Amino acid sequence: MAAGAMATEPNDRLEDVLSQLPVGGAADYAKAEIVYGPNRPSNRIYLVVSGKVGLSQIGENGDAVLLDVVRPDELFGESAFLDVQRRPDQAEALEKSKLMSWAIPDMEALVMKRPRLAVALLQVMAQRNADFAQRIESFSLDTIERRLARSLIRFSERLGAPEENGAVRMMPFTHEMLSRHVGTSREVITQYMTRFRRQGHLSYSRQGGIVLYLDSLKTVLGKKEWFPLTATGS
Repeated sequence: MAAGAMATEPNDRLEDVLSQLPVGGAADYAKAEIVYGPNRPSNRIYLVVSGKVGLSQIGENGDAVLLDVVRPDELFGESAFLDVQRRPDQAEALEKSKLMSWAIPDMEALVMKRPRLAVALLQVMAQRNADFAQRIESFSLDTIERRLARSLIRFSERLGAPEENGAVRMMPFTHEMLSRHVGTSREVITQYMTRFRRQGHLSYSRQGGIVLYLDSLKTVLGKKEWFPLTATGS
């Protein structure tokens, strides 16, 4: 089991959150079903038992920015500790998923009894904040091309399965989903994905998902010059 949500690599220094938690109530969610959102705030902490869940931030205009994809054995929903009426975060099942959850009062009681659980939860949140800080830096300094490459590489590390030829196969990501994560339009993502495919960085299909050739894709991050595809592509 993973040490906690959002960690891209195992870390022996992190407390094992899951070993500190009792069995919670479980529920099944269909693909595209909303777990919680701004109009239905959560009062629970969730654990992904199976499937995958997308975490998004909803702007005032209703647009959703995909923050991350949570995989099995990872926790999410810690914003429920804020206890406010309306929160801008949303969780959506990206495929058929089973989630275990604990009510916030129960979690607070557990933390009082198990101090190491509090430490573990803090470490999970610190890791999440570090990941978000890296994304903010990328938004400030990187072009869309580089942001897309970084996003694909990160998703491959978290969600990919290595193949014999050194490539990594991932779940299907729609261009709409990638655009919400990178911060641009679906049309621009389509242009860059087409470019990446022509350059041999990746291949993809609706049925087979995305296959990344990481050594090739990482050359995008080493480029010193960049020319936009369109006037609106940056």
